[in-house]
Amino acid sequence: MSTPEDPGFAQLRGGVARPALGFALVAVAIGAVAIGVVRESSESRSGEVAGALVEQERAVTVYYFHGQARCETCLAIESATERVVRERFAGELDAGTLRYEAVNYDAPAERHFREEYNLAFGSVVVQGVGDDRPWENLAEVWTRIHDDPAEFEAYLVEHISSMLAGSG
Repeated sequence: MSTPEDPGFAQLRGGVARPALGFALVAVAIGAVAIGVVRESSESRSGEVAGALVEQERAVTVYYFHGQARCETCLAIESATERVVRERFAGELDAGTLRYEAVNYDAPAERHFREEYNLAFGSVVVQGVGDDRPWENLAEVWTRIHDDPAEFEAYLVEHISSMLAGSG
């Protein structure tokens, strides 16, 4: 067995230790760069999230909430709601005073909406702006979707317009 006094030990120490030390230094440097990139990416993402939250607080939001499993009526409500918002409120969408968002409340990150808006099943919710952030669950979409399409549209337009007027 080699000891520090043995010439073979010095060769082993110099021959193996230097490359190992060089590898360790390179690994530490790569790790430091990676941490910096992750930190920068995380800070950038935090800024994006904060920006989205500020935008959300300044815009009336029309949510279509749905679960993972969806029936024909659920899909019809979503389609008709999105169409009405995009066609009747294009100017507000472009100006950033109105947003439309379809949300799967069964997704783990979105489950909080069930409690916040007292959702037992899919629905359209209009969320206002301001200190109290008023909201309204448009529960009648379930019965009105099967009525005259113009009546369904008028119901949505009335409630969205009312929330926009109250948020100005």
